[in-house]
Amino acid sequence: MEHQPEIGATYGTLAQVVIINRLSFDPQPLYALREWAERHGIDKFLGIDAAWLDDDRLGAMMEALAKHAAEIWKEVIVRAVALFSVVPEWLHADTTSVYFEGAYEDEHGQPIQEEYAPRLVPGYNKDGKPQNVQYVLSLITSQRVPLQYQPWNGNQSDDDVYLADLNRLRKSGLDLGNTVLIFDRKGCNRATMLELCKTNQLFLGAHPWTDRAREKWEQTWQELQSGERTWVDVDYVARNDQRKPAEARPRYRVCEVASEVVDETTGKRYPLRWVFGWKSSKADLDARQRRKELEAGEQTLQKIARLLGKYDYTSRTTILNRLETLLKKSGAKAYFAYTLVGSDDQQDWQLTWTCTLEAVDQASRFDGVVLLCTNVPLERLAAGEVIKKYKEQVGVEQTFDFIKSPIQIRPLWLHSPRRLAGLTFLIMLSVLIASLLEYYVRQHIAKNKKLLKGLMPENRDNPYPTAEKLLKAFQDYSLAGAKFPNGLYQIHYPKTRPIQRQILDILATLPPNPI
Repeated sequence: MEHQPEIGATYGTLAQVVIINRLSFDPQPLYALREWAERHGIDKFLGIDAAWLDDDRLGAMMEALAKHAAEIWKEVIVRAVALFSVVPEWLHADTTSVYFEGAYEDEHGQPIQEEYAPRLVPGYNKDGKPQNVQYVLSLITSQRVPLQYQPWNGNQSDDDVYLADLNRLRKSGLDLGNTVLIFDRKGCNRATMLELCKTNQLFLGAHPWTDRAREKWEQTWQELQSGERTWVDVDYVARNDQRKPAEARPRYRVCEVASEVVDETTGKRYPLRWVFGWKSSKADLDARQRRKELEAGEQTLQKIARLLGKYDYTSRTTILNRLETLLKKSGAKAYFAYTLVGSDDQQDWQLTWTCTLEAVDQASRFDGVVLLCTNVPLERLAAGEVIKKYKEQVGVEQTFDFIKSPIQIRPLWLHSPRRLAGLTFLIMLSVLIASLLEYYVRQHIAKNKKLLKGLMPENRDNPYPTAEKLLKAFQDYSLAGAKFPNGLYQIHYPKTRPIQRQILDILATLPPNPI
């Protein structure tokens, strides 16, 4: 890269342009930022020359930021937590994949590996772009506020991610002595749970249906049927269900059993709590899905029976392979027992089958049931509260949604993975600003019992305004600039609308920066 001439602005000021652009929900490629800044007067607002916003200089800025992103983020987070009084008690961890445009390969066709940047490779992602290169993005949030993020290599396994992120967050200096780390099934593996127990870290996670878990639930189900154990109803109504009549709301109940994880090296046993949770709407959904699978399995068997001896259904091996494949695809493989008689020579094939009612009955016992695992003491978190707290895991998922839209972290194309890492850092700063705005406004509403008026249409204002709605309230606000004959340029700030004034008045109650 050619040496850039000196300009009258720091990388920090140039970075603000990118952050403002992202928070305007109008993400621009680097080469278009100059025109965007001029069109909206951002250059005059920040006191810079728009010509400084060329893609080479911005790219160099992002490469430099990637090198120092971790240390800058740590300092920013400590200040943000103190200023906005964020209490990092219940932490939510999760990962997602982010795809990008371009190949990012070296001259040998291998993925580019740069310091301070993830390796971008093709792989599965939730956006349905397996042909695109990607990296894995991990987050730890508190009430939707991102406290820790990390770009990982593409196709990175989640097995070690949560521990690594937690350790990085610990090094920030935040007081995490009373925190509970909450995660999904990917984090609820034996190695992670054991390490968390050994370091006295409290956690709560969705436990996968391992053979041991299934066996324990079968035993618990039998005890529930015999009366040795009982369900405990949970008084919980999700926010989206609160307007429904009582009889239409999902019902929840829990049953807790003891478990443990053993350190095979020392023999030390760490007690765990397994909480089986049941949700009525999920039970109905699971039952409907099984009926569809049974119907699809029956149709598959009937179809193959009609085709025996025809086309390529003439070989025992082919027929059996086709049966296994199609039954597995329908989801009904476990529910049917079948017999194929006949020979390749005689082509006298006959296929008979029965639905295994025992398998159907056994599967129905799992309808609506999830398994949650925690080492949080009972006196701090009752069984019913376990399921309520896990429901809050949706917050980190919503933060990912916000990153992907409207902030739009993807699709992108830059010259190097390191630039992508630097841009990711700026995007995460944008998300942090937006989430802190949302957090503080919600806290203010909860404390003062006074809603914002006019943020939502049709008088649908509620105590939970989103960052997107709060920021979009200012999309029609424009600064007015006046240039005088002597070259002086003056910015005028027009009067705000009522909803904008309400938001600004809330932000004005922030205390001075304590650091």
